[in-house]
Amino acid sequence: MTDLATKKDIRTINGADIAIGYQWFYTNLYKKLVENSEKFFGRPFSIRFMGVSSDENILFYGDEYFVNKLPITSSADFNVKISADVIKFLLDEALGASENKFNLNNLTDIEAGVIKSYIIRLYKGVQENLVKQELPKQLVQNYENLNFTFFIREGEKHIGKIIFRIPEYVIPKIEPAKRNEVFSIDDFKTTKALLKLKLGSTKISLTDIKNIENGDIIVLENSNINKMSVVWKDAETQFNINPNPSLIISINSNGGNEMEEETSTKSQNMWDSILVDVVAEFDNVKLTLGELKQISEGLVIDVGSVYENKIKLRVENQIVATGELVILNDRYGVRIEEVKKSKEIKSSKQADAAPQAKKAAAAQPQAKKEKQPDSAKQGDENFDYSDFEIEDESI
Repeated sequence: MTDLATKKDIRTINGADIAIGYQWFYTNLYKKLVENSEKFFGRPFSIRFMGVSSDENILFYGDEYFVNKLPITSSADFNVKISADVIKFLLDEALGASENKFNLNNLTDIEAGVIKSYIIRLYKGVQENLVKQELPKQLVQNYENLNFTFFIREGEKHIGKIIFRIPEYVIPKIEPAKRNEVFSIDDFKTTKALLKLKLGSTKISLTDIKNIENGDIIVLENSNINKMSVVWKDAETQFNINPNPSLIISINSNGGNEMEEETSTKSQNMWDSILVDVVAEFDNVKLTLGELKQISEGLVIDVGSVYENKIKLRVENQIVATGELVILNDRYGVRIEEVKKSKEIKSSKQADAAPQAKKAAAAQPQAKKEKQPDSAKQGDENFDYSDFEIEDESI
């Protein structure tokens, strides 16, 4: 675990991202601390580099510290803080365990000398990698001090902390290392990603939606059988495909269907005539990265493997029906197989509703009831106007 939290969202040190600079910290601070500790005490210790921060963060609090500082330049100091438990641990290693109760504020000259000698060794291991530049005092205050925190452990037991506090401006500019590519996209061509394929959309009146039935075909006027769109989060890209000829069906010469004939004979009111956008898409389709690469390169690809997937028709974020894909002339269509009931839509709507969702349907007037054909009654059982949040500038 590494704490990279600072005052800025992305912390930079002399123009380099802290994530890029982590290797520098590891090599020139952590490894030097480990190496010089082993040389000084003659045996290895378990030391972990835990974090870097411009603030004395939560890792600092909760301990007493032995503090010592050594000059890097006349305006910059190398500040070392060692927690009391680590001081006792190091003194026991160097001088042997003492029977007296340890008191950080009552160190003997020998004990203080041992710790200072240890800190000087740590400093010599680090200072050769720092920039020894002199800055005017008025400029020094524009830079922050960085705290590098290390945890000392003995086996599984946590002993305490050592913290290096170093002025930002003495840390050299860190350039990202140039690396050779280990993998290429070709190594992952068969890896699958979860996306959505959007077929197209159309505008349908509320009357037609209310009376939608299994077997109806919805033609997507805003579609092209040679194109689809791949959708990932907020990104959408159109790509060329080879349409599947087995999906092509014939339609009546007048281009109508039974649902249109029935609804055209019904009495219309203002709400019946409102047109809403209906979007058709495959949901959660897996495409390989090889196919996505072809999409990005503008090549024609074959997505025949997804044609058998169910299509979802959405009004806003509400699924109103599902069906199978068909092709009518140069447009996509959806043959309805399942119509969602009003209760299902409302339940989904309540689960997904945002706090700022508009409740326009609550104020809508009730249309005068008239005797309707059986098919219309069946449609009314599926939907009512309160299922949809309607925004139409023509009203």
